[in-house]
Amino acid sequence: MNRKERRALGKPSPGGQPQPGGRVSPALPVLAEASHQQRLGKLDQAAKLYKRALVIEPDNAEALNAYACLLLELGQPEEASERFARSISLIPEVFEQYPNVLKTLQSVNPALRQAMERAMQAWPRLLAVGELFGPGGIIAVARDPLFRAMLELASVRDLGLEYVVTSMRAALLDMAAAAGASGRVDESLLPFHCALARQCFVNEYVFAITPDEVDKAERLRAKLDDALAANAPVSPLWLVAVAAYGPLGVSKNAASLASRKWPAPLRAVITQQIDEPREERELAASIPVLTPIDDEVSQKVRQQYEENPYPRWVGAATRRNKIALQDYLRADFRTGFRDLWSGKVIDMLIAGCGTGRQSIETACLFHNVKVLAVDLSLASLAYAVRKTREVVVPNIEYAQADILNLGMIGRTFDVISCGGVLHHMADPMQGWRVLLSLLRPGGLMQLAFYSEIGRRNVVAARAIIAERGFQATPEGIRSCRRELTLSPARGITRIFDFFTTSECRDLVFHVQEHRLGIPDIKAFLTANGLEFIGFRLPGEIRQSYAARFPDDRTMTNLDHWHAFETANPETFTGMYQFWVQRT
Repeated sequence: MNRKERRALGKPSPGGQPQPGGRVSPALPVLAEASHQQRLGKLDQAAKLYKRALVIEPDNAEALNAYACLLLELGQPEEASERFARSISLIPEVFEQYPNVLKTLQSVNPALRQAMERAMQAWPRLLAVGELFGPGGIIAVARDPLFRAMLELASVRDLGLEYVVTSMRAALLDMAAAAGASGRVDESLLPFHCALARQCFVNEYVFAITPDEVDKAERLRAKLDDALAANAPVSPLWLVAVAAYGPLGVSKNAASLASRKWPAPLRAVITQQIDEPREERELAASIPVLTPIDDEVSQKVRQQYEENPYPRWVGAATRRNKIALQDYLRADFRTGFRDLWSGKVIDMLIAGCGTGRQSIETACLFHNVKVLAVDLSLASLAYAVRKTREVVVPNIEYAQADILNLGMIGRTFDVISCGGVLHHMADPMQGWRVLLSLLRPGGLMQLAFYSEIGRRNVVAARAIIAERGFQATPEGIRSCRRELTLSPARGITRIFDFFTTSECRDLVFHVQEHRLGIPDIKAFLTANGLEFIGFRLPGEIRQSYAARFPDDRTMTNLDHWHAFETANPETFTGMYQFWVQRT
């Protein structure tokens, strides 16, 4: 529910549970029987039932996942990979549990798991693909549908996989450099090469690159530009390799690519790297401006996000059935809250919406909200508007604004969400007070702040950056990442934001960062008449807390939570994420 927040793949479905919002899958009876037969060990009968369920409902992600798990059990990894790939394309929120997705990929493709182990053992030396995969080469790995889908749909979020993919990119560059303009291309590998190029664009070219690669990529881009200018033949390998080292849109003759016929995977690369950025530039001019941005820190933060819109994402969770916001809160928290909106449409402000994933998921999840989403950065907002149009979400209004000046817009709201934003202001509490002035009596706020205790690895990383003088440039960020993987602050590599350029910049290079403690939050709530509803946390952390403080049944005692965090410093590594209500 906030823009800096991060279901599981590779575990059998419980038999087709009712979907959020109460809708029951039409394939539910068949799925329940399939799951029953699987538990009895009657795997062939279960497989027939899963196939029947997918005839009834081909896009049932849970059925696809469950059938894929069964296929793995039956020793059919190739068929399983196809179903897993389809499943994750339908539920992009699965990447919130990236280790589970990666574990599934390794089960489907042991050769990739072995290559990742070799890559990690050799680091900081990057291995050639021959050393990674042996005589069999990359073919079996590159033709894996789940691997390709993962590269296309989310940034790589594991160091071992990153090193493997980095080496595979270098092999692609060598292959492209040796290819003739009209030479034969292995069409069975082209989809993987295109997925690799799409991955590099998604992570904003964060992978390590050698001087030799820089030189080869520049020469290949020049060759591509010359061929396009002369309307001469172009090898698809040239195009995809160039796209894996830098966006196609900056090429001199990029516009001419649209007039040529390309295989579908390569056309998807062109759409991603040329057509969509052009659309965003056009959209930026049409986004309304609600307030001036005159605060010095706000201007610096805006500039950072104009250069690196945060975060760059591919898929949002838009396929859920809608529920009421109140039902969401009742399911997530033990404490009660005053429901003032039964039967009404809720006016909601998302203050600091970034590139729009949170606003889209919010509008798609709650049937009773209309959203105003604001941000400092026009580049981020343009990305948000394009993605909102892509998935056709009508109940979101976007605008550029500074939180500090929102009082001038003359509007108030039932719910305000501001996650991962206020701690990037000169005075986070001043920004919080401005938002509070826009909140109607009895209104709800969802907030997220950095934890001083939880950000220890980040603080250590920022100290290394300051000492070594790394700059917040693409080259500086790549160099910094390499240094951090070898440093005492290596724990930072467990944070998902480490794995793209914009997110890494936000994580350790931000122009403004504050960190709070739970006592700071408690003091503000007490001084401003706000009731604490609860932290949003994984179930295992709640269970640990409940075991230590069994008397705090609502889990709202902030003194207890401070003691718990002190004893368990990684509790709020992501952020403090919580809801409050105005009294």
